[in-house]
Formats: sequence, structure tokens, C-alpha cells
Amino acid sequence: MKKLKLRPKIELFRWSLYNDGLPSNDFLVRRKLSNLSGCPRGCMEDENEWHIAGNCSKLHEVIFLLNKWGFQNPIFNNLQDCFEGLKKLVGKNSIIAKMYCTSTWLVWKSRCKLIHDGIEDSNNFFASYVVSTSTFSNFFNQGPENWDTNQRELFCSWYPPPTGWIKLNVDASILSNNVAGFGGVIRDEKGIFLLAFGINIMHWDIAQIELMAILHLKYIFHDWMFEAQGIIIEGDNFNIINILQSAMKNWKVSKRIEEKFSFLLDFNQVMFSFSKICCNKLADICANLALKSLFTWENIGSQDIPPPFLFCLKEECDSLGLL
Repeated sequence: MKKLKLRPKIELFRWSLYNDGLPSNDFLVRRKLSNLSGCPRGCMEDENEWHIAGNCSKLHEVIFLLNKWGFQNPIFNNLQDCFEGLKKLVGKNSIIAKMYCTSTWLVWKSRCKLIHDGIEDSNNFFASYVVSTSTFSNFFNQGPENWDTNQRELFCSWYPPPTGWIKLNVDASILSNNVAGFGGVIRDEKGIFLLAFGINIMHWDIAQIELMAILHLKYIFHDWMFEAQGIIIEGDNFNIINILQSAMKNWKVSKRIEEKFSFLLDFNQVMFSFSKICCNKLADICANLALKSLFTWENIGSQDIPPPFLFCLKEECDSLGLL
């Protein structure tokens, strides 16, 4: 487990699971604190270590969805097979082991939410969180290719950032008369709208316009942006994303960065991600609306927000089960 470099909460969860330290229903019955040992989801089995680690129906649903997206998460037969199987994955296929461990942790957290609040998050939310968290961790250890590859191959819609992070999607548009517009949308891990903007200018280079959209972030600073664990800046222009990734890599080595990018150092963490056009629909809408007028929206209830934007926002959130 140490070699997987899991998040501290997930590593503690796995340690507690291995040492029979989770307050499962079976645990509570054995200590005469409860009379009900079954899974609260109605699995018709005792909620013991093996049920939590690999046999809960909710966990199977999440793993099935992940595998449908192209991953190859295993299904184990018993607790010992689970631990041995994860051990074999470490090094050769660590990302799958990370995804499995993260899935079990999320399903356990959701089980607690079900008991106390009577509701659970959707399987789509679980799967999206697992993919983004696992590939995000891989980004810092091995490079940005893993994040981008998973997005290009698996997603055909916007997908959320890790918990506690925010994501800025940007795009640009240009007309034949050199009237250009750029726009951006900021959302959190649940797809909740936080802010959108659109600016129009006269320009002829679509790549430079998209870079302007990213640099415009320094003019719309809010305190909640710096309170987030980090920000992912995403666009569909590969060259611009590559330039920004290189700038941040150079800063980590030389501690030098171009002045126009220096404002990015004010955030807790920054990551740049390339997206397909179909994953960047709201930013595209903002860029096209900016061709006609300037705008900044900070409230989803604003009467200035046109119906197509709201419809697209709802459609993307529904597709991931976020709202």
C-alpha cells in the first residue's frame, strides 16, 4: 500500500480494513453494540471486512462502470485474494490498484452517508472521481500524459476535477473579419457553476486568443479560488496547453517563470489539461457569445444567462449524475 502512494485518508482506510478496525455492522454486533450485522444497502450479507473490500453490490456497480469505460478493474473471490491481487498490481499496473482502493473507500464513505443522511452519490460520480483522482496522482509521479490520455479515450463530455479542486475551461472563437471572442467557465467537483466570462477583441491568431482566455483569470480573482486545493485549467488547443505545462515544469526546476504566468503561483496547485472539443462545450458557448458582447456571470440565477448555456450545463451534469 505504501508503494501506491495513496491519499492519506485512503491509506488509513485500507490499514483499518486490514486490521479489522472499521465500525462495520458485523464489527458492532461482535462487540454487542448492535443487533444488525447485514449490509445497510440490502445486499443480504453480513457487512464484514470482505464485504467492504470486494463483495458489496455497490462496489461491483462502480467497478462495472469503470470497466465499461475501458479500465480492467478485477473482481476478487475473497479477502485474501483481494490483498494478494492488489499486491501483484503494484508496479506493473499501479493505477488499477489505486482505482480499486479508491473505489472501496468511496463506497464505504457513501455507506456512512446513507446511514446518517439517507442518500448516496451516483455511480457516475463515484467512477468519475476515481478516474480523476487516480490519474491526477499519476500526473505528479509520471507526467501529464496519463490524465490527457484517459480524457481523450474515455470521456465525450465534461468531467469533474478531484474533490476540493476547481476547473476552468476556456475556448476561443474568431470570425473572418478578425472579430474574436474568448470565454471561460469555472466549476467545482460536483459540476456546480461558479463563474463564467466572455471578452471580445480584434485578433487573427486563434491560439493567442485562447492563451488570452487563460491569462484573463488574473482579472477575475476571488478568495474562493485560492481556498481550493488547486485549479485545473483545461482547453482544446493542444499547443497552448503544452506551452503552459512546459512553463510550470521549468519553474519547478529553475524557479523562474515568465511574468505573464506568475499569477498562477498564487494558487495552491495548478494543472493544465488538454480536452476534446466535446468536453469543452460550455466554454465554446461563452466564446461565441463573447463575439457579440462582454459578460461576467457569477450567479447561475442571473437573467443574463441564455437558455442554451443552462441547458448544456444541466445536460453535462446529468450525464455524470452530478445534480
